[in-house]
Amino acid sequence: MTVEASSPDQRYAAFRHKAFLSYWTARFLTTFATMIVSVAVGWQIYDLTRDPFDLGIVGIVQFLPSLLLVLVTGVVADRFGRRLIMALSTVIEAGCALVLLYLTLRGLVSPLPIFVVLALFGMARAFFGPASSSLFANLVPP
Repeated sequence: MTVEASSPDQRYAAFRHKAFLSYWTARFLTTFATMIVSVAVGWQIYDLTRDPFDLGIVGIVQFLPSLLLVLVTGVVADRFGRRLIMALSTVIEAGCALVLLYLTLRGLVSPLPIFVVLALFGMARAFFGPASSSLFANLVPP
């Protein structure tokens, strides 16, 4: 069995489609922003409490909404506009990031408000994932 090497033109052919390029750029930027928020929040929580257990709570409150909503988010992605769901999720995530910034600038001393905001952030991510994944297949013609 031989495997043909694809030419550079074929490997990046999807990027010639405006819809895919827009999707890829938006997904890259939102993922990058999410990672920045995750690092900043982890750093802030550890700075506030000096407790590694609280760092674990950061991960749990972001993951738990995905686990609890796993059956709902796929149905919502199939039933409603995927782009609308992605846009609303991104707006909610940006709002959460602004709330986290506000809490930081106000001199937050308790991790509890951060955990609440991160739970909402996790819910937005839970809806973003299935909508984004199912939209991907419709962007580039076969």
